[in-house]
Amino acid sequence: MIECTINGIYLKMHTESSLFSPNCIDKGTITMMSKIEFRSGQKILDLGCGYGVIGIYAAHFSGAENVTMV
Repeated sequence: MIECTINGIYLKMHTESSLFSPNCIDKGTITMMSKIEFRSGQKILDLGCGYGVIGIYAAHFSGAENVTMV
């Protein structure tokens, strides 16, 4: 399980050892997330390779109905 706060947003995610960076959010992802400004209503496509941290984070700003995760 990973628990963290990024730009004031608390995230708690259950992960598995077979996924990329299962014990912590990698530095590259944290850096990218700190630079992106998601907006309310913005359509977002998360082409993920892990446990969905970017899509979950983006949903806090744009609304879950606007995020597609594949």
